[in-house]
Amino acid sequence: MSDPTPLRVAVINVTLGNGGDAAIFLGVERALRAALPPFELTVFETQPEVAREAFPDYDVRTGLSSVAWPQIARGIPARARRALRWLTVRPRLLAAARAWRAGRRGAALRLAGSEGPDSFRTVAEADVVVSTGGTYFVPAYWLGLRYLEFDILQALGQPYVLFTQSVGPFDTMPKERLRRIFEGSRLMMLRGKESEESVLAIAPETNTVVRADAAFALADADALAAARTREWPASPLVAISVRDWPHFVTVDAEAGMARYRESVAAAATHLVREHGARVRFLSTCQGRPKYRYDDSAVALDIVALLPDDVRARVEVDRAAHHPVAIRDAYAEADLVIATRMHAAILALAAGTPVLGIAYEFKTQELLDTLGLPDWVEDIETITPGTLVARLDRVVEALPAERAALFEGVEAMRADAMEAGALVAEALADRIAAAQG
Repeated sequence: MSDPTPLRVAVINVTLGNGGDAAIFLGVERALRAALPPFELTVFETQPEVAREAFPDYDVRTGLSSVAWPQIARGIPARARRALRWLTVRPRLLAAARAWRAGRRGAALRLAGSEGPDSFRTVAEADVVVSTGGTYFVPAYWLGLRYLEFDILQALGQPYVLFTQSVGPFDTMPKERLRRIFEGSRLMMLRGKESEESVLAIAPETNTVVRADAAFALADADALAAARTREWPASPLVAISVRDWPHFVTVDAEAGMARYRESVAAAATHLVREHGARVRFLSTCQGRPKYRYDDSAVALDIVALLPDDVRARVEVDRAAHHPVAIRDAYAEADLVIATRMHAAILALAAGTPVLGIAYEFKTQELLDTLGLPDWVEDIETITPGTLVARLDRVVEALPAERAALFEGVEAMRADAMEAGALVAEALADRIAAAQG
């Protein structure tokens, strides 16, 4: 008897050039492989050339909303590109999807465009379609391409699941379009109650469940058990993740970033002088020239603010690293001050406590879930004094909080792994049909 044909799994809306998003994707894959029959995986990317360089072992394709676009995009301003995409590419891809659904496969592939047939066919024929987890249904970003991905899926009649997300607020976003996306999913997993409440307020028929971020699936149970009794050493190593943030609300971006840099510099100085620490700047978005963010550049700006005696105890890691390598590097630290939320998650997954700097509510949501709402500093209100004071409070509280913290992280690891079983349940009919 021959082996059964592997399932075909497509994961869309992926950005592997971002280390945090890559950690999410790897967690999604781990949870799915634990719950589904053997499968072949295709990744649909927003920046495929960056992803192929960073993760050469994966089958990476251009996202559906971009497959017919590159030949007319060159040299056109961003606003005009968006308008042209909407006027030309969107109708053609939706027509391709409707043709495919009607059984006119050849016509569908011709409509998909010169660069599109392989990507289009792979999504259309997939047994399981998952939109990756993360934070993209938020008002800070232009979401036209994301919306188009779901328009295509719905025109194809292709069921899909939304992996663990933080979303909202939706005050300035197209609520009816979001309602169609959310209620059109078989399952939408949210990273916290606030996100779930935001979804149900505009899309009450959505099948929602709260689950831990997918990256917690990268945690090691033995490391978490050992972390419960680890002690703060006389000369600790503290890792710091920083980032550029252009979306300040209460101040302009230049003033907000200046205050943020000064605050992190003050924390690094305090750590070296008062705690005898060594400091290592290491973040999840760095070292990839084709990706739009380089957190290590922000780190260098902060190091330039440090006194000479402090700078001698500080290093900046500028290289790109696989998320598991970042997790393992954070395992060597005694504390991580994390602006990137997935720096926080990878640190916790490694058994290292975290002081968060929240630029979006998702970081506060994470520490709230772990019972440590005071272990977060808001980037909107941060000052050198508030960050240093909070740092000392976290270090002082660690002995009493450590065991409960890592019991909570272990629960989130198990929760993240369970998400794969929820996908299997939501798409059981598709999986059964594929297995014949």
